[in-house]
Amino acid sequence: MNSDLKAIAILAYQSLIAEVQLAPKPGLVDPESNGAHDDMDYLLFLKSIAALKAYLLAYIEAGYQSTSDQQLFLTLRQIGQDAEKQMLLATSQINTHKGANFSYAFILGAIGRAGQTLTLSKLVEQNFKPVFEIIRNMTKGLVSRDFSQITDKTQLSYGEQLYVEYGFTGIRGEAEAGYPSLEYIALPTLQKYRMLPEDDRHLLLMLTLMTEVQDMNLVHRGGIDGWQMVQKVAAEILQETDDMVLVRRKLRQFDAQLIEAHLSPGGTADLLSLGIFLERLKYSMATQKA
Repeated sequence: MNSDLKAIAILAYQSLIAEVQLAPKPGLVDPESNGAHDDMDYLLFLKSIAALKAYLLAYIEAGYQSTSDQQLFLTLRQIGQDAEKQMLLATSQINTHKGANFSYAFILGAIGRAGQTLTLSKLVEQNFKPVFEIIRNMTKGLVSRDFSQITDKTQLSYGEQLYVEYGFTGIRGEAEAGYPSLEYIALPTLQKYRMLPEDDRHLLLMLTLMTEVQDMNLVHRGGIDGWQMVQKVAAEILQETDDMVLVRRKLRQFDAQLIEAHLSPGGTADLLSLGIFLERLKYSMATQKA
């Protein structure tokens, strides 16, 4: 797989671009709207993605050169911290892609590690199951380790607050479980809507993720009620999948509603970009075989 590493990293970069370009996305940044964000816009997201570009290749190369799952975990965390610093430097300390950077590190690192013994074609044939298994091995105990000192802290991050209050594990829990939202929601959803145009397919994936994902951004801003409201409205819009013109109209109304409520489904956005990435990896293999 060594010759594929750069191509895979480019697909990862393009998937981040594709996510921010997708519109309309309720409460999220896109070319039409800044969503529920006063401090972010489309151009800032492009700067952020550009700052992360080199690190996407570093993650997959680290995986390909790794000697064990645990060694890879430590390496990815170090590279990820450097990537986050560069992202924040590019965005004047505005957190645009912290969650995405965290998850791309694990996904790309695991793809690189799996590539030591499997071709990309084999990974695609197995629906990336070896990748998710490597992530589970890498991140075993992540939640308990990261939150082990929580009772000694006087000031908690909002992720830590939600863990204490509700037991929510957020993206750490998603990673430790091997990204079930990708394996069991995103990939099957993209397959279900495979005959639709790409943007339509991705909008429906976004809505599906909104109904399913434990979105810490939403709970932080709007509490459990805000999160459940978003789930409910997303599920209602999904009833209109036969009329994508109507879906888009309802998404723009939903965007206005979330802007007013100051709610942003950022957890959905991160998983959406990763779903797009895995879909494009599968498509790249299909076109090579054609």
